[in-house]
Amino acid sequence: MPKGKRLVSVYQGPDVNRTIEIEDFETSEIGDSQVLVRVSKSQVSAGSEKGYVTGMHSLPVTDADMRRLPGYTTVGHVLESGKSMSAFKTGDRVLTYGNHASHWVTEFDSNPSDPIKIQHIDFDITDEQAAMARLGDVALHCIRRGELQIDEKVAVFGVGVVGQLLVSFARISGAYPVIAVDMDDDRLELARQSGATHTVNAGKENAAAAIQEITNGGAQCVFHSNRNPNVLVDCMEAAAMRGKVCLVGSPPGKAEIGLQVDLLRRELDIRGSYGTIDYSHRNYAWTQRRDRVAIWRMIESGDLKVDHLISHVVKPEMANDLYQKIGEGTSGWMGIFFDWTE
Repeated sequence: MPKGKRLVSVYQGPDVNRTIEIEDFETSEIGDSQVLVRVSKSQVSAGSEKGYVTGMHSLPVTDADMRRLPGYTTVGHVLESGKSMSAFKTGDRVLTYGNHASHWVTEFDSNPSDPIKIQHIDFDITDEQAAMARLGDVALHCIRRGELQIDEKVAVFGVGVVGQLLVSFARISGAYPVIAVDMDDDRLELARQSGATHTVNAGKENAAAAIQEITNGGAQCVFHSNRNPNVLVDCMEAAAMRGKVCLVGSPPGKAEIGLQVDLLRRELDIRGSYGTIDYSHRNYAWTQRRDRVAIWRMIESGDLKVDHLISHVVKPEMANDLYQKIGEGTSGWMGIFFDWTE
């Protein structure tokens, strides 16, 4: 089996940032329901992967925690496939749930005829554009959970990559106004390019009050796309009477909210959004695979713009510097990709 290189998050001690290193490894033999992929690009999911630098300080450290493999989005070409994965031919272009590495062996799949963690890319788009479908399916599923209507008033709190895509999908769905909220002016400018009709810098003004004024009574659907769980309170304050608040992006920890006055009397509808099911049924047809195809189609047609969200395409040797930058805050980066081509 071929040898490859991959990124490893290495524990450095309590209250110290972990470092990202490159290590050599040998790919494992593939099973009947696995596929070996030669990766060309991998994408960082900063909200999830920030923990590989700073977010594990308070966790007990076991032997398994000392060295962790970050990443879960890769694009590449098939090198070899198991007997049950015959639909994936050598040379096929695919999206997979791989770590940041030059090679990836897909996980065993219980449904080889319709696998969820590897998918053909049959569109004329770049690797970076194709990879956006992984975070994109998170955002699109949340839009579907929000059940947006044409001219519905929308606010998005937090405009990282997922938040930017929420803004785009809200505009594509016909929402108006679409208000982007963040504390980073550069990200708010990108949100304008993503389709935001209004922007609010929450570091300079009361975001909920600003949204109430812009919408003349509150947003009918508010999206929480922020790692700070306490932003939920602001989202609720920004919502209209009987409005919806949809949470996405896996904010850690807990949030304290007012029940009687803030939630019950205003009849707010709080909805969680994590990930859609792996198969369709009569009550819900929108699988991750179907959502990704929709995203790729919209990118190829030009209906969905994502190139402005790509801030870095670098070799893996730059990984530690970029992860430390992520750990420092939101300034100076957005969509980060590692280039594994030779």
